[in-house]
Formats: sequence, C-alpha cells, structure tokens
Amino acid sequence: MATKKNIQTSWTAARDKKLETMQGAGKTAAEIAKVLGTSRNAVIGRSRRLRGIVYQSDIDSWTRANARRSAEAHERAGVRRQLQAKIIADMIKSLSAGVPKAKAMEKAFKAGAYWWQIGEHFGMSQQTAYETVKRAKKKRARK
Repeated sequence: MATKKNIQTSWTAARDKKLETMQGAGKTAAEIAKVLGTSRNAVIGRSRRLRGIVYQSDIDSWTRANARRSAEAHERAGVRRQLQAKIIADMIKSLSAGVPKAKAMEKAFKAGAYWWQIGEHFGMSQQTAYETVKRAKKKRARK
C-alpha cells in the first residue's frame, strides 16, 4: 500500500491561483493534485468552493444536519428548564425551612439557576439578586 508524503493541507491565495491556472490549461484534478502536493478530492472540493458551486445534495445534507442539531438543542433546553424549575423549587423549600434568603439564592445559582430566574421569584432584577448575594458574601467574609 502506497503512502502519500508531504501533503499540504492549507490553501493559500498562491495555491488557489495555481489551481485556477492549471484548470484553465485543461489539467485534470489528479494532475493538479500531484503538482500541489494534495489529494485529487481536495482539488475538486477547493475548485467547487472557489467557483461557488453548490449541489442540491449539499443543501439537503446541511438541512438534515441543522434540523438534527436544532432538535438536540431544543431537547437540551427542555432538560435544562426542568432542572432549573427544580432548583427554584428547592430554593423555595430552603427558604421555608429558615435558610437565609441570600444563602438560598447563592445555593440556587451554584446549582444552575440563572440570576434572572432567582430575581423573578423575589420580584427583583437579576442584578439586584446578584448584588444581594454578593453583599451577603462580603458580610460573611468580614465576620
């Protein structure tokens, strides 16, 4: 089995110009690849990209990939929302058990809730929620 040596992978402006020149001279992709020190498929792919050729199969592939990634992202977001709702519920339980407000807020944030969610529960902005916890931490540090 023959191995390829010294294959260059980066396309520079000079290599692009050489590829276009050789194509214009009627050279095959295999011949161009040999001169440029790359594979025939790399030459064909680069040529397509330089000329802006897009096939329907490319579009279909991108559409499938994007739909799959979108579905996966929606699924992750649903799981994250459920987890954060549980975290907020746990924060409420902690408060009713007598845990100081700032301590419960900090614990909820560390568990994965966002400041805006914590603040929304208390009727305050996310910045106010953050500052409340920050002040309480400074106060605890001074003791």
